[in-house]
Amino acid sequence: MKMNLYYRMLLSYTPIFFVVISILIFSFFAVLNNSVQKQIVMTNEAITTKVAQAIDANLKSAERTVIKEIVANQTLKDFFSITESKALYDYFRISQKMDELSSILPFANSIYVYNANSGKILSRSGLTNLDQFGDRDFLLTAYNSAVNPNTWSDPRFFNEFVHESIGEDRVVSLIKYYPYIGEKQGAIVVNVRVQALNGFIKDLVRKDAGPIELLTSKLEPFNPNRNHQDATTVYEEQKRLSTKSDYTGWGYVQAQSDKRFSLLSLFNDFWIIVGFIAIVLGLVGFTYMTHRNYKPIQAIAGRIQNYSKRKSGELVKLSEKDELKYIEYAIDGLLERAGQYEQLHKDDLLIRKRQLLFDWLEGHKVWSDKSWKQEMENLQLPAKFHRLTAVIVEIDRFSHFTNTYNNSDQYLLKFVLSNVLQEIAHNDQLFVWNEWFDPQQMAVIFYLNMDQELNQAAVCEVMKKVQAWTVSNLGFTVSVGIGSEIQHPGDITESYTVAKEHVSYKPVFGVGAMIGSWDLQSKAKGRIFPHLQLARTIAKSFRMSDGQWQFHLTQLYQELKKGCFSQTDIETITNYMMYHLHKELLEMADEVNLLLHNEYDSEFEAIANGAETLEEWRERLGALLSVLENKICSLRSVKNNYILVGRVREYIELHYADPNLSLNQISERFGMNPRYLSKLFKEEFGEKFIDYMLRIRLEVAQKLLLNTSLPVQDIAEQVGYVHVISFHRAFKNLFGMPPGDYRKRAEGH
Repeated sequence: MKMNLYYRMLLSYTPIFFVVISILIFSFFAVLNNSVQKQIVMTNEAITTKVAQAIDANLKSAERTVIKEIVANQTLKDFFSITESKALYDYFRISQKMDELSSILPFANSIYVYNANSGKILSRSGLTNLDQFGDRDFLLTAYNSAVNPNTWSDPRFFNEFVHESIGEDRVVSLIKYYPYIGEKQGAIVVNVRVQALNGFIKDLVRKDAGPIELLTSKLEPFNPNRNHQDATTVYEEQKRLSTKSDYTGWGYVQAQSDKRFSLLSLFNDFWIIVGFIAIVLGLVGFTYMTHRNYKPIQAIAGRIQNYSKRKSGELVKLSEKDELKYIEYAIDGLLERAGQYEQLHKDDLLIRKRQLLFDWLEGHKVWSDKSWKQEMENLQLPAKFHRLTAVIVEIDRFSHFTNTYNNSDQYLLKFVLSNVLQEIAHNDQLFVWNEWFDPQQMAVIFYLNMDQELNQAAVCEVMKKVQAWTVSNLGFTVSVGIGSEIQHPGDITESYTVAKEHVSYKPVFGVGAMIGSWDLQSKAKGRIFPHLQLARTIAKSFRMSDGQWQFHLTQLYQELKKGCFSQTDIETITNYMMYHLHKELLEMADEVNLLLHNEYDSEFEAIANGAETLEEWRERLGALLSVLENKICSLRSVKNNYILVGRVREYIELHYADPNLSLNQISERFGMNPRYLSKLFKEEFGEKFIDYMLRIRLEVAQKLLLNTSLPVQDIAEQVGYVHVISFHRAFKNLFGMPPGDYRKRAEGH
């Protein structure tokens, strides 16, 4: 079929593809541009912050060193001393000490000290009077300031002598009063060159990063050549790239060049224009092509609408809103109905197959050859065959199978077993029809063709493969009963009955056996079949507890003693008895079945395999059945005493406040032995009587402590304690602390 409409629509919407690609490219460059800018901003901020932290750290170190020298340096103390007359050597020694201090401070610096009592200033150049000192104005202003200057000054010009002209070097200064604590007698001034700070910044910043400029606390540039207004503008425009020191108050501005972004921004703007144009063109083309391609859809919608109007008005209202939804709804409805009809047909076919096979095997319905063939054709099953054989597949140890797997897993395993049987038979060129009519048994019909030789052997070969695969892959075994071959469909009931009878002898042959008529003929010669019914009678008498199973066991022993039986025969009879014992006890409580399966199956197997004489076999089997009978009676007794023990527990919960409540008192009330009552209580509730009573009392006491303000003495009496000391001891053993501390801790939280 040609796809003209498909190709027309595909080519018509090609411009949309280019529109989408254009938008994606535009978005990519826009996001890339924004991401790069943000990354550069973050990097510059990090660099500026690190530079500010490095300068602050060095200046703080210088300040701490000066303070330490003020406090601990004896030479500086000698300078400020007014009681001693100082020689020229003393001033030289003090100046030398100042040089040593200057050498250990960071950055290029100079230091001078001022003695307010003598009006002398000592610097690296010598001793000078205050009126002849070039930095007198700054010193006096800072010294006489009402506020103690605790940080570095903004950049300023520094002259040591009054007759010197103003130089180009600028410094930032730190002034510290002497002494550090107490009435000031003078000051120490440290001057750090601004050029040294700028050099330090250049050493820290990489060449590819922008230069960092220092601003004063008033946002004035450290560089005197910069205009104040320009610096302020730079700082205000680039606040995101700037850092202000909390220690010095200085600002750090990193100059940024927008040249790297200009080309990218133009590129971004270009794609905005291209994307806008592409969107407009795409919309125009989309509108035109949609209008052009809508005509076939409109024709289809019209036809469906005309049909709906003729048949019913179900789709007419929907067509007024959306034609595509209208068509989609109509097609979905058609497909849904087709799927429903198909599924109903499949489900009905499966049910009809199952019911037909059941009626056929059980003989509920009789067909003539013609009607039977017609029914097979209706069910899509083969009608031609040479001979038929019925087979029964039974899951061994079915009680263990049901206890091991839940219902869902059981269904899945049976489904797998059915499919494996189908596949193996198909590989051997045999057709099988199988269904699970019983939870434990699956019925199978083999269609045997005329050209096959040894048909019964072919069936056995298929079932052996199924048994081997089941053991290897599913972890359990199956036994197989093979019926007789028949030539007419109406005789299948006979073959089915024979197969069920054969599989019923599974205890004689063991689990995982394949039983046919040839096996029964050979076993009949062994003279054990007459005794199997007596073994079954023993199992039934044991379940009924009529006291006759010992008599039947003795009777079986005497009958067997008359003949000559091998160890294999004894094992067969024991297994047969155990098999029927399981079936009889299956109707009792689950505890009995678990007891038999978990504790006594292995004992029965040991007797079957290990008894060397018939006398030993009878004694061991009788003793084992007696023990099992006592255990079952005990389980029944415990089951009956559970209600009584429950009443004991209810009595404790109602009378826990009675100080005289004890095991002996309750035993007398309910007419039971104290030791036996304690044992039953522990078995039913997993806790000793005394422990349960103490726990009830102390849990009530805990609630009273938390929810009331009653004294501990009153609470102890309310829960059955005569002596408060005993209550304290029991409460601490259970909750880890005395009741008073427990209440205080709860109130604290």
